[in-house]
Amino acid sequence: MFYGTFRHAVDSKGRVALPAQFRRDLGGAVIAPGAENRLVIRPSAEWQDYERHFRLTADSSREQRLYMRHLYAGAREVEVDAQGRILLTPEHRSFARIADRAVFVGVSNVVEVVGEAVWDGETGSLDPESFTELGDRLSRPGSAGAGEPA
Repeated sequence: MFYGTFRHAVDSKGRVALPAQFRRDLGGAVIAPGAENRLVIRPSAEWQDYERHFRLTADSSREQRLYMRHLYAGAREVEVDAQGRILLTPEHRSFARIADRAVFVGVSNVVEVVGEAVWDGETGSLDPESFTELGDRLSRPGSAGAGEPA
């Protein structure tokens, strides 16, 4: 289970410290493009489950094949160096709008990575009352997203 928000500087080569809390729990992992300009880091077992779903239905629509091409083209194994850093490729940084700082966000079974300006823009627009209303709407039985995995 991943939770919490961590901000880290990205060096000129695209290396960024992976938060220690996430390093302990990730083990082997894959980083890939996700929704809303985020990179998503999934533990290996989670990645296998995620991609199995798409692999089994890969020929079902042109749209799904296009999605899979981009998903796999942008996917990389997460390699942590001796200093606890991972490398974000130029394509990853561009996709997630990461300049000099990245934000790591634990979201249940995955870790999302996004540029600091994007994160700050989103969190600034969700005041406590809006957060409560959103939670209430999503927790109602039959609501879109209620009980669905990430």
